[in-house]
Amino acid sequence: MEDQTQLLRKRVETALEAEGSKARTFCVTSGKGGVGKTSFSVNFALALANRGKKTVILDGDFGFSNVNIMLGKNAKYSLEHVVCGQKKLSEVMEESYPGVWYISGGSGVAELLRLRGGQMEEMIQQLGELEQQMDYIIFDTGAGINGNILRMIEASDQTILITTPEPTSILDGYVVIKTASGLADRPDMSVVINKAASEREANVTYHSLADVARKHLGYELSMLGFIPADKRITQSINSMEPYLRQYPSSLTAMQIQRIADHVTKLQPVKRERGIYSFFRRLAKR
Repeated sequence: MEDQTQLLRKRVETALEAEGSKARTFCVTSGKGGVGKTSFSVNFALALANRGKKTVILDGDFGFSNVNIMLGKNAKYSLEHVVCGQKKLSEVMEESYPGVWYISGGSGVAELLRLRGGQMEEMIQQLGELEQQMDYIIFDTGAGINGNILRMIEASDQTILITTPEPTSILDGYVVIKTASGLADRPDMSVVINKAASEREANVTYHSLADVARKHLGYELSMLGFIPADKRITQSINSMEPYLRQYPSSLTAMQIQRIADHVTKLQPVKRERGIYSFFRRLAKR
């Protein structure tokens, strides 16, 4: 049975490699809740769409999924229906705004991590098709650190850690970095400083975190950008319309746009690419 599974997996891998990978996978995570992780994921995806990039957000928060709230959507189906074989992936995707799609994760992400054999190959096949359609796939994780989040961090092409200048947020962010540094394949991790009072405060926060990570973990962090504190972000969440749509000319929106500009110009990290490789790394732990 194992030989048959390995043969099937090899066939899928060969087919997907022949097509070539297109989408880059991002894991957006944080050490604690309330730092603006999901708000960043949603507005980041919109900023990428403004640059002509097709982006899909997969809600990977098993407990408190709220990507749909920020997008003003109430998804009828989730990834769980795909894992159970009730729906195809294309049937649970919703285009929230031009160039931005959304997939509700629910408990489907946790179930997906347990797939084996033919079930996994079917899922990989569908995700391989999705990869050819999209430029970016964003996995918005829950806050904190657990086995499932670690899997997504290790499997993604790049991890974006969201933190704020608050000492507790910095400390919790460091715990994520420390845990991730112990993975066999150290992830490429960038930091976004959210809710910063000024660019100077954002830089001080980043350097304090990066210096400690370098000194004690031998881990090199890069700063992807910062986002100024803005009370209107809470208002946009309450109105269920993304901030970038409501205040496109604001300083905060400009900073998110700059981050998107930077990402679209980044050269891909030299590591195994493609959605098959993502799930092979995801399933190996």
